Amino acid sequence: MTSKHFFFKVMREDLRHKIWMIALSALGSFLMLMVIWLVWRSNRDGLVELAARGALLYGVDGRKYGIEETVAFFREAVSLTGGFLTVAGAMITGLFGFRYVFHKNMVDAYHSLPVKRSTLFAALYVNGFLIWLVPFVIFYLPTVALAGGFIVELGGTGQDIGLLVRTAFLTMAVLITVFLLLYGLVLTAVMLSGNILNTLVSMVILGIGFISLFGIVYAFFGVYMERFCDVRDWSAIVHASPLIAAPGLLYWRAELDGGLSAFCGKVAVDFILAAALGCCAWLLYRKRASELAEQGVRNRAGAALMKIPAAIVAGMCGWLLFMLLTDNQTSAWGIFGLLFAGILCFGVLNIVFSMDFKAFFTHKRQMAAVLGVTMLVCLAFRYDWFGYEDYLPGKEKIAEIAVYTGQFSNRYIWEAMEDSPLWKMHYQDVDAIYSYLERVTGEEPQRDYVGMTTKVTLENGRNYYRLYRVGSEDKNLLWPLLSSEEYLKWAFCISNEMIQDCEEFELQREGRREKFLTKECTQEAFSGIIEAYNQDVLENPEGAFLGEGKRLVCMNFDIRNSEGTSAIVRISVYDTMERTVAAMREAGFEEWVSETDPASIVSMALNFNGSYGKELTKEEKIAMAREVYGVYGDGGAVEDDGEMSAESAETRADTLAEWVPAVEITDRAEIEELCALMDYADSCRSDQMFQEGHAELSYTDREGNTWSCYLPKGVLPEKYILRFGDC
Repeated sequence: MTSKHFFFKVMREDLRHKIWMIALSALGSFLMLMVIWLVWRSNRDGLVELAARGALLYGVDGRKYGIEETVAFFREAVSLTGGFLTVAGAMITGLFGFRYVFHKNMVDAYHSLPVKRSTLFAALYVNGFLIWLVPFVIFYLPTVALAGGFIVELGGTGQDIGLLVRTAFLTMAVLITVFLLLYGLVLTAVMLSGNILNTLVSMVILGIGFISLFGIVYAFFGVYMERFCDVRDWSAIVHASPLIAAPGLLYWRAELDGGLSAFCGKVAVDFILAAALGCCAWLLYRKRASELAEQGVRNRAGAALMKIPAAIVAGMCGWLLFMLLTDNQTSAWGIFGLLFAGILCFGVLNIVFSMDFKAFFTHKRQMAAVLGVTMLVCLAFRYDWFGYEDYLPGKEKIAEIAVYTGQFSNRYIWEAMEDSPLWKMHYQDVDAIYSYLERVTGEEPQRDYVGMTTKVTLENGRNYYRLYRVGSEDKNLLWPLLSSEEYLKWAFCISNEMIQDCEEFELQREGRREKFLTKECTQEAFSGIIEAYNQDVLENPEGAFLGEGKRLVCMNFDIRNSEGTSAIVRISVYDTMERTVAAMREAGFEEWVSETDPASIVSMALNFNGSYGKELTKEEKIAMAREVYGVYGDGGAVEDDGEMSAESAETRADTLAEWVPAVEITDRAEIEELCALMDYADSCRSDQMFQEGHAELSYTDREGNTWSCYLPKGVLPEKYILRFGDC
């Protein structure tokens, strides 16, 4: 009698012993699918009422809203409830599907059957999968049918039904992939082990070992490399750790909003990993000795592949822990923590895998080698033996550079976003690049610096990333990069793709804000403003960075990239931007870009940005006014070493009680003098390298309205500073 004749007989006999698993799977599917749907469906009246209210108040299509919510149920709710059921099903069927391999009497009985091991494995593997899949499908299909009926009730079309079916099918494919991924992981651990304890330990190490090793190395870079910069997308790394990849896939499915092709790629990668784990479990089962039952892990290669990364991670964690506890003062405590944690982890795994308490120090050479390598790695990070911090390639090896920081931009985005200059900029002036890199790889400035994310591309195509500190004294080295068209195009200019979905924008001036719909000024006029702004920026980069001229207004709006991620954009419009000002006037924003008539101002007030009390001396008030307005006379800025004497601190604490009175300006000539100096909108950036910043002042018009304006630091005449001493 051949094995193939026994395949279905083995399946039937095995299923007869797993009725409890089938019943548990059916109960879970009923609760997690049908019951959850019925609970959600019972709220349909509230859903329809909410949709009707939205249609009345906000113009929302109630039918469309209800259909979208129904489709989203199979993307979000089923990913959560069905995902929980899938993870539990994979664990249970994997651990108990081959439970006989943990018992000597049972494994001998199974292995004495006249059937090949491959056939036996295949029959039991398929059984475990079907125990979860068949009950799930039995309750899933009626749930989809009920949802389709609800969509019809809402007035949905065949296209809406098709969308529901596609969504439900993709979710089902994701759940199948998750099940096979965890199922293969559990079975691989089972085939390596002789008891449940070893299986669980092996499953954890195989499931999260790689990402744990990656994570601890990443942490070391963050702790010891001050110039470490990571802007790359490491989401793909989770696919190497099945216990992380499975919930990650469910999360991505629940949050999926566009980018379907990229998501399907993730599903395909996890499915391939699941197939590889299944094949690994099959190969291990074919070579598995029956005597392994009730033992530990006898596969030397498998045990070593699990113990080595686990001990490395434990040792590096021990190093970090003790170094942090001792404030990173001496490597001795780090070495102690490394040896303690590494030996403990390696020894405990020796005991578990051997099932013998005397086995703690077996494989001493292997343990010593692992700890030695780990110690070298930790010391290399601490003392930067591989020259990460000061790495400077030869001038002839440099191809191009890209830099970015939100302080030198009109938008606020994360460097990893696809619209960042790091991915778009290709500046190739090697002389300017090398001068910049040669300076920033030297001694770091300790104050008055900005962190500049830098991507360097070498002639061989390799990229590396660093976060360099650029001091204010080196801004001339940075200026060629920032003023280049390559940088301006991606850090300041606004493309049509960015604003194609922009429905509204906000204008800000003199402390007031007002929102406008783009359709109110026509898309053509709005695009004209953006086009004029782009031309002004490219032709006059000094205006964007140095703030040349008088800032008239700030325009704020959101942009979206192709993945739907939004970023805030703030455009400063100066009177030197003739094209932009003209475009805004033509679009109907005359009052926003016109200077205030000094004749309409009754009085002005120069304020402190805080409360300092009346007990300050005249000299202290003048000194504080100089700091606020950036006017230092002949002495220059006062150096602040960051320390304050106990007596000064106590005096300052006592005086932080009341506002220092403002300096009131009512003289007509002085009002005209200050009007010529003031900006009408606040700075859109916070850098102090190319702009000195602003101080606030206010004025009152003839109608009694009070408005806020700003003075660039350093422009206020000395005579006004001296008046603060008499307040």
